[in-house]
Amino acid sequence: MGYETKCRARVTDAAGVVREGDATVLLETDELIVRGAARIKIPRTAIQRATVRSGVLTVTAPQGVVAMSLDADAAQKWLKKIQEPPKRLIDKLDVKPGAAVWLIGIDDETLISQLEERTTEISRGRSATSCDVVFVGVETDKDLDRIGRAMKAMTDSGAIWVVHRKGPTGVADTTIFAAAKAMGLTYTKVARVSDTHTAEKLVRPVASRTRR
Repeated sequence: MGYETKCRARVTDAAGVVREGDATVLLETDELIVRGAARIKIPRTAIQRATVRSGVLTVTAPQGVVAMSLDADAAQKWLKKIQEPPKRLIDKLDVKPGAAVWLIGIDDETLISQLEERTTEISRGRSATSCDVVFVGVETDKDLDRIGRAMKAMTDSGAIWVVHRKGPTGVADTTIFAAAKAMGLTYTKVARVSDTHTAEKLVRPVASRTRR
């Protein structure tokens, strides 16, 4: 999940055009995104410099210059976040070394590659047991039954990551949450997987684990 704030922002784009207004600013794994009148997206790898002066955070990149009006403490926190190396996908997904993982309908090459770096216990078959983490691809509503299969395969304290397409063409997160609730699962976290896909983390409630 990204870092977010609302503030006054001034953006000078690569053509020298200046836009200013109230904005929502998000620091995602791969991008700094400014929404509002001063709209711009800057890849984190393109950020050349970030400085703070009198509560104003200024970020410089070839795409443009963003000046965010914050208080002194918030500006320093944002500066620190921008200067930190972004987390790799595998670390956001809480997969521990050696974890038993099952992939159902997953074909994202980056995700698979990083999983293979982290553990050799990866199953791609039609069934699995005693899984610490199950990744479920949901492209249509018909794929939601995969969550039930994953639940039967995971350990009591295991987790299911439901990977689905962003936007109106994908299965809505509210639909996924409703299906999960009906199965006795609870939502705990969201993670960006790629430009096109996101993932929701589902687990058994702690009280349910105790009863089991």
